Amino acid sequence: MTKWIRWWGLGAFVVFAGIFGCVWIFLVDGWVKSLIEGAGTEALGAQVELDAADLSLFPAGLSLTRLQVTNPRKPMTNAVEVANVTMGLDGLNLLRRKVIVEEMALEGVRLGTLRTTSGAVKPIPDVSAEEESGMFSLALPALEVPDVKNILEKEDLETIRLIEALKGDVEREKEAWEARLKELPGKARLAEYKERVKSLKKAAKGGLEGVLGGVGEVQVLKQDIEQEIESLKGAKKEFEEKLALLRTRLDQVKTAPQRDIQHLKAKYNLSPKGLAHVSQTLLGPQIGSWVHQGAAWYERAKPFLEGDRAGGGEDGPQVDKPLRGKGVDVHFQEVHPLPDFLIRLTKVSISLGAGDLAGTIHNITNDQPTLGQPITFAFSGDRLKGVQSISLEGFLNHVVPADSKDHLTVQAKKYELDNLALSKNDKWPVTLASGVGGVNVNADLKDRGLAVHGIGNFHSLHFSAGKDGDTNPLTKSLSSAVAGVSEFSVQANVTGTLEQHEVTVSSDLDGVLQDAAGKMVNELAAKFGTELQSAISAKIAEPMQQLQNNLGGFEKIAGQLTERVTQHDAVLKSLLEKSLPIKGFKDLPGGLKLPF
Repeated sequence: MTKWIRWWGLGAFVVFAGIFGCVWIFLVDGWVKSLIEGAGTEALGAQVELDAADLSLFPAGLSLTRLQVTNPRKPMTNAVEVANVTMGLDGLNLLRRKVIVEEMALEGVRLGTLRTTSGAVKPIPDVSAEEESGMFSLALPALEVPDVKNILEKEDLETIRLIEALKGDVEREKEAWEARLKELPGKARLAEYKERVKSLKKAAKGGLEGVLGGVGEVQVLKQDIEQEIESLKGAKKEFEEKLALLRTRLDQVKTAPQRDIQHLKAKYNLSPKGLAHVSQTLLGPQIGSWVHQGAAWYERAKPFLEGDRAGGGEDGPQVDKPLRGKGVDVHFQEVHPLPDFLIRLTKVSISLGAGDLAGTIHNITNDQPTLGQPITFAFSGDRLKGVQSISLEGFLNHVVPADSKDHLTVQAKKYELDNLALSKNDKWPVTLASGVGGVNVNADLKDRGLAVHGIGNFHSLHFSAGKDGDTNPLTKSLSSAVAGVSEFSVQANVTGTLEQHEVTVSSDLDGVLQDAAGKMVNELAAKFGTELQSAISAKIAEPMQQLQNNLGGFEKIAGQLTERVTQHDAVLKSLLEKSLPIKGFKDLPGGLKLPF
């Protein structure tokens, strides 16, 4: 009779099952735990830890207990800590070496929890202190009227430079014209012409023969006088043009003190313009820090989003040629292709200090191009402590890695603000003690182009500003103005790329502070301007007097030129006409007459 049971086969099966069971019970969970910790640590660059992992077969599933993910920038802080992670696995796809999770639940998610040991795997500089030192710095205008005497001792005034330059030019022009006057026709030449006129007058008394002989000489004399008159007039015109140019420069010198005053006032910052964009100074660095941190986490997640295709060039990923004799995995075209890793639905419960935030994430995978669908997420919470409601939703679309599109929308309503430091400036600290606000932020990232727009409206505000015993009039004025602010709105925009972006912030708080401090700063500026006016006027008084005295010497040169022109043009012509009267003669050149 044939034996239905082969005892040796049954024994082998029992032994194999026993070994498999022991391995499963005692080794598999530890192996899964080590695998998750190792892969997570390598991908993140900081320690990923699990208290326990439990892999089950019937039904296929995995449970994780207390998952800790270290913040790479702060090794003593967990970026995320999850109390429990449970997921159901698709057993059939596991045989195809595909990890397909239909639903996963994350419970007790907390952010920013403290660690007992450092989670750093390699030395990473903690830049938080550096960033904080660069934040909340407010450049206030000068708070006291500077010492004018000290300023003028070290400043190079435009007025003095112009005076010295003009003074030198005036002296050179004066010397040049004094030398030229010696070359121009003067009294000696005038006396010579008088003698020639007398000679012609004597020749006219010798009768017709003498008159005819003197006609040519009269004509020559007339031409000589006319040429010298033109020479004198040309010199006089040139002199007047030079003098007009010097007077124009003198007018510029007279306006230079005002330019010096404006320059020094601007240099020593006595202007309320420094408060025109105070919200940019107060909030811009903080917003920039948030964007920088978000960009750092995004860069770490991007390789996971795009998988192996992220690093492929134009010809796609390179495939190594298998060695001879080795097996090759052949992937046939699938009707409904699936990536090697996919979590279709993730339910998350986040424990915040204000309460719980619940949400879902769809299609978590490292191969969106194969799945053909983006990662989408949505979180919300109502009636939390300190905030009426908060929502966060968006998508990460890397289905086409070369044309990725990511979007995030954040809304918070009736968010209670408490002890928020706006300025840590030693001269003027500002803290928002309490208030209520609402925020709406939209962020888009297309490929590397970043565009973020945020609007915030705040009311029921109470500020704490300034220091006890502050005697500075400007900061006291600012503190008084801030104390009276009960509401304001703010707009923020971030443009550029993940690596290089610009943050611009505007708020109606700017106008409040500028108006409040403007009067005080203007009074200080006016006082400074008055003192500068007096000091500069005193400093330039002597050089200006010397300059005007030098210019006054030009009046003498002008008088001499006018006198010479008058003598040649009037006196000499008059002498010619009166010195050669011959009655009964017809007119000859030079006033002579002939009886023809």
